[in-house]
Amino acid sequence: MKPQLFLQVLTAGTIVLSSIATISPPSFAQNKTYFCEKSDDGVWTTYAKNYNNKKIPVIRWITTLGNYTPKVRCQDVSSRFQDTYEKGILNYLTSGISSGQPVICAASQYGGRCSQLLFTLKSHRDASSVLQNLVEIGYRARGPLLQSEDASSQIYIDMNLLLSEKATQVEN
Repeated sequence: MKPQLFLQVLTAGTIVLSSIATISPPSFAQNKTYFCEKSDDGVWTTYAKNYNNKKIPVIRWITTLGNYTPKVRCQDVSSRFQDTYEKGILNYLTSGISSGQPVICAASQYGGRCSQLLFTLKSHRDASSVLQNLVEIGYRARGPLLQSEDASSQIYIDMNLLLSEKATQVEN
């Protein structure tokens, strides 16, 4: 192949590839149901994308814990939510204890045990009240809170309701 022809083909190929990349840059969040992104007011937030393709804030990360900044916590926990969702385990949010620490975790069925740890709370925090706050403040899906059959403080939040077409978002 002549050097001039080779240079023309190489230049044309480069132009085509760079045009494709600039026309529709991929968004990492587009393919995820759960993802981390800054909110309009600049707070790192774990979002869920429902079946209507609407972003619903699930958790707003405000405080730094140890070496974990709100950004790192948001990214780590959002990734756990997504992985757990892809495994088919994230049907309910509930609370539990892991290594003596209160945790928020996923349960595959109502009334079931923690199947996957999502995040750990400070030892003095009550996991059930954190779940309640997720529903009242950040969860934003309409629907009943589910408590365990023995009427204990074990709360189960139906995450499928969040993603269903019936879920509605409350505007501030």
